[in-house]
Amino acid sequence: MEPELPYRRAEIPDVIAPDGAEIRVLVDQARGATRLSLAEALVKPGERTACVSHRTIEEAWYIVAGMGRFHRLSPDGSGEEAAEVRPGDALLIPTGYRFWVENTGDNDLIFLCCDAPAWPGHDEAIVWS
Repeated sequence: MEPELPYRRAEIPDVIAPDGAEIRVLVDQARGATRLSLAEALVKPGERTACVSHRTIEEAWYIVAGMGRFHRLSPDGSGEEAAEVRPGDALLIPTGYRFWVENTGDNDLIFLCCDAPAWPGHDEAIVWS
């Protein structure tokens, strides 16, 4: 498959992620990617995502707009890390780590999510209570 150039961001979300974030898919297997996927995620002011972990992928985030607080918990539950995030910050979510983010600002929190291997579908995420 010959990839098209460029991929345009959708005006409305393609899907709501298992953690509740609005997702706009930018690059995925349907668009010719074989080893990764890229999406834009949005969390509205005053909202937070559910705590989730990934079964097989690792994920990197790049904060594009807004302010938030990111939480990450090791797979064995031994240690929680939390950090304020703002535009220009990058985050790594290793496979198996639990994580969530809360929008602490007055504007939408928008970040890019790059998954490797490519996002396989909703069953990838484990939602924790």
